[in-house]
Amino acid sequence: MERIDFTVKHLIANNGDITKVPNFDYNLLDLYHDVRTNPGGLMKVGGSDQVDDYPIVEPRGKFLLPPSDLLLPNKKIALIGHSAGGWISRAYLSKRKYGGKVYGGQEYVHSLVTLGTPNANGLGPAFSGIEWCNREPATIRTLAVGGTGFKGDEWGALTLGAYGFCCPNGTDGSSYDGDGLTPIFSSLAIEGAETMTIDNCTHFPWSDVFGAQWVAPELTKDHKEGRPWYGSQEIVEKWADWIVQ
Repeated sequence: MERIDFTVKHLIANNGDITKVPNFDYNLLDLYHDVRTNPGGLMKVGGSDQVDDYPIVEPRGKFLLPPSDLLLPNKKIALIGHSAGGWISRAYLSKRKYGGKVYGGQEYVHSLVTLGTPNANGLGPAFSGIEWCNREPATIRTLAVGGTGFKGDEWGALTLGAYGFCCPNGTDGSSYDGDGLTPIFSSLAIEGAETMTIDNCTHFPWSDVFGAQWVAPELTKDHKEGRPWYGSQEIVEKWADWIVQ
């Protein structure tokens, strides 16, 4: 969320010129320290899996924001969140405290697009942030995008497990359709949002990443053979047109 806030405000301060957004200072040592010193462990910030109980968390690294007088009046941007980045963006937009801090990003963002984001409530602490977001409808103009073409029982162990993980009733995920990682019902589950279903769209550019062939061999082979993902040009044109409109 600090990275989102940093990027959003620098884009506005530089009138949308992405080449003028400075690099933030965050390295592997910062990441190691953040993980090690999290008082609740990997799954529980501050000893709790409830967002409302999170303490104020000061991340490592330097995220220097532009002077407030450079945040140009009446200038806002479109925010696009892929996968978990979608619900994290929803938390950023809210005027409620998350981790002891209010980001209020809706002041700087005119439209939100979530791509293959697990937006539905699920079981376990991993979904506490999503449940927190779902306490209110979309706070700005929002498009929830989800892909189909990957049945849970046909695309290997990763897809079957991921769909089951996203199910609110604890089923095994075999009967669900989705993008290979997020079932379509979850991708579209934002109250007050417009929705877009894209057929034959996979979650991730699997074959472009080293090691994916072992984690998700079926999805990697399929992408290598030409299946598009949310970031492929022909798919981008579908949801980007909504932003322009």
